[in-house]
Amino acid sequence: MPKLMDYMISPYPLRIIDPKLDASMLRLRAIRVGQVGHLPGRTLFRSNVVFGHWAMVYIVSGSGVMSEDGGEDRLVGEGSLFFFRPGCCYSYGPPPGGSWDEYYINFTGSRVGEWLEAGIIPGESIIQAGRLPGLADFFEEVLGLMDGGIPADADRAALRLEAMLLECFFVVRDHQRLWQPGMLQLIRRDLEACIYEQPDLPELAAKHHISMSTLRRMVRSSSGYPLHEYIHRLKMGEAKHLLLNTSLQVKEISGILHYSDPFYFSRLFKKYMGISPQLCRSNVL
Repeated sequence: MPKLMDYMISPYPLRIIDPKLDASMLRLRAIRVGQVGHLPGRTLFRSNVVFGHWAMVYIVSGSGVMSEDGGEDRLVGEGSLFFFRPGCCYSYGPPPGGSWDEYYINFTGSRVGEWLEAGIIPGESIIQAGRLPGLADFFEEVLGLMDGGIPADADRAALRLEAMLLECFFVVRDHQRLWQPGMLQLIRRDLEACIYEQPDLPELAAKHHISMSTLRRMVRSSSGYPLHEYIHRLKMGEAKHLLLNTSLQVKEISGILHYSDPFYFSRLFKKYMGISPQLCRSNVL
């Protein structure tokens, strides 16, 4: 992959690929990837730039600002993903003496209108995509596909672009849903209601219109514990209550809390409560 030096942009080698493919050779006409690039250590600030195409920029590290059509400066930094829209005027880049590490992709085509209508390209100019793992790897893959100037690989790059935008949309949407008022409380209530059951976690996630990975992230971010550990802790808390307030045997408590092996139950209880069930019953706390 060719590298070039342009000290007006960065003190480090740049990778910029613009294959100029014949459109008649492409099978995907509705979306076309144009120039792609990686600008490590970018120092250049550009003012009042108008683009004739769509562009997507991902900041791997560093920070700076971006403004659209003369609006206020918006801070961008590590994990920021933002879009340039055709015909709009942009000023963007790192501050004087600063730098950022940037990937970008230019793209055009009628498919973009469908993305906008579906909200896959957000109305918000800047989104925090740091929650989407492998984003830098995606840009590297597109750079590799476009490097050879092969039409079939350019089509593959266009498909990868759509898939990445869709994944980013789902992650951002799920994150926004997580923090809707009352969402965390509703999910916690449903998990607490499963203490005497074997919880169907995929069904619970579907009930709240979120994915399993989102459910796991939500529980961990709010409780500090992985999802299954959080459920074990809820059950062990109830087991302690039963040991101290009923005459049920350890084996019975294990069964009604859906632990088929009482020895496994006892090990979990000691792990999370710091004491064996037998000693707990004896009020040695």
